[in-house]
Amino acid sequence: MSVEIAIIVLLVLGLAFMMLEAIVPSFGLLGLGGGASFFAALVMLHQIGSLYGVPVEMPVLIAAGLLGLAVLSGSFYFVYVAHRTRISAGAETMTGMTAKVLHWSGTSGQVHVDGEEWAAQGPEGLNAGDLVTVQSRNQLVLTVSKGMNFS
Repeated sequence: MSVEIAIIVLLVLGLAFMMLEAIVPSFGLLGLGGGASFFAALVMLHQIGSLYGVPVEMPVLIAAGLLGLAVLSGSFYFVYVAHRTRISAGAETMTGMTAKVLHWSGTSGQVHVDGEEWAAQGPEGLNAGDLVTVQSRNQLVLTVSKGMNFS
């Protein structure tokens, strides 16, 4: 295998790994590996000075390096945004929601939240019609507290 083919393979793999970082949860390993591959290809290209007889000057290498940096930065940005996005579906979204007490006895009862009736546990002294805030969920039982969540 010639050096030129190795350089092209490293460049393509480097770009592919950096773009995959935005899709595959690899905790930065694909992005770092892609960056290292891309950098190694640029160093090799600088050492031989040409690719299949076409001279490669320093401005071209700098532009290619900036392109790789832009792809890697974009991938890390999308990973950051994905991790910061609030959960929007499922039972995990119920935490912090306001519920209406349907009936209550002692420290447990039924509440209505998000169009559904749930078994709940919470403080004593709640009455039907009171508004409560969901604090957590354990299996099919919500833990609620007095008052509404205004956030």
